[in-house]
Amino acid sequence: MSGSFDANGPSIKRHKEGPLAWVEVTRPGLREFFAVCVPHDTIGTRDASTQAREVYCALASWLQEQAARGVQERILGSLVHREIILGERQRLFGAENDSQPWAASFVEGAPCGREGLAGIQLYAVAGPACAPIYYDRSLCGVAFEHQDARHVYLTGISGAESGGTRQQQARAMFAQADAILQATGGSYADVVRTCICLTDILQWYDEFNPVRGALYSQFAESRQTDSSWPPASTGIEGRAPGGAHCLMDLFAIGGPGRRDVSVQALRNPRQSEAYGYGSAFSRGMAVTFDNLETMYISGTAAVDEEGRSACVGDLRGQVNHTLDNIVSLLNTRHMTLDDFVSSTIFIKHGHNTETVRELIEERSKSLANGIYVAADICRPELLFEVDGTAVRISD
Repeated sequence: MSGSFDANGPSIKRHKEGPLAWVEVTRPGLREFFAVCVPHDTIGTRDASTQAREVYCALASWLQEQAARGVQERILGSLVHREIILGERQRLFGAENDSQPWAASFVEGAPCGREGLAGIQLYAVAGPACAPIYYDRSLCGVAFEHQDARHVYLTGISGAESGGTRQQQARAMFAQADAILQATGGSYADVVRTCICLTDILQWYDEFNPVRGALYSQFAESRQTDSSWPPASTGIEGRAPGGAHCLMDLFAIGGPGRRDVSVQALRNPRQSEAYGYGSAFSRGMAVTFDNLETMYISGTAAVDEEGRSACVGDLRGQVNHTLDNIVSLLNTRHMTLDDFVSSTIFIKHGHNTETVRELIEERSKSLANGIYVAADICRPELLFEVDGTAVRISD
């Protein structure tokens, strides 16, 4: 199913074929694709190689059919199977060079209740020319321009090569991202969305937050950042390869066309601001161009208006409290759960996945059509978290 450019304005179309589901967002000069590909095997009866082959065959055929180029890819799976999964990726897409110009991050978002591949999230585009971004001769991102706005997607940024402590690696990770963005003509102040995976998050999240907060204050002061900061973010458990303590994907928008784009940090009426208890991120970010609005929803859990964990020990209660929090945020921009185009559902230990899925499906099949992974949340008593992206055409 291939979409077409709509000269009369933006459009949003949803598709599902085999293991692949995607949302196509079309506007003049640009088609965006939010794709999620999950292997059919949900009980672990097939090995990681078979799972990866199914998923990447579907993605390769789909990209060719859409005449689209990958921009940012997240692979969620068991770290022990990383080389097997990446081997299938390379077999179908080739080495990471100019013939395959987008990077992928692999973090342990282990499948719930099984081993192997949980799924792949791929953001792709058709229309604009895409330029690969390199750091120290390694492919780390993609940039493209649309109506004079520069869109930069960085993938798998880590401070691991610097060695040192966890805090030193975190500082190096942010410094590396800023250096890459400056090389593209922007800065870290252009960042709209981050996804940060921390190995052993429960051991050092309280140490990570002051590092991020101090650096963000510096970025804001030196770049004279306005109310569109800090960016939306997810901070979640996720082991990365190579001994990295932290790894980050991000999206930034800058260039002369940025002035024609509304970028607004969002507040949630049901929750206190995260930076009020030491965590430097906004509950969400809204990016509006003409009458198309994209909301980047930060990792959201059962945290109440006082910053306290709600429904402790009650998974069902936490799922419903979290979804109510997300609905409250979406409502600030006249959106609903059905406007989700991509989502990740994190479940502590991966327990009771089917219960979680059923609770989400009762509220929205669009939100439920994400990737379910086993992961620790940023507090030991939290059992569930969701992040994602939502898109709507305003009236």
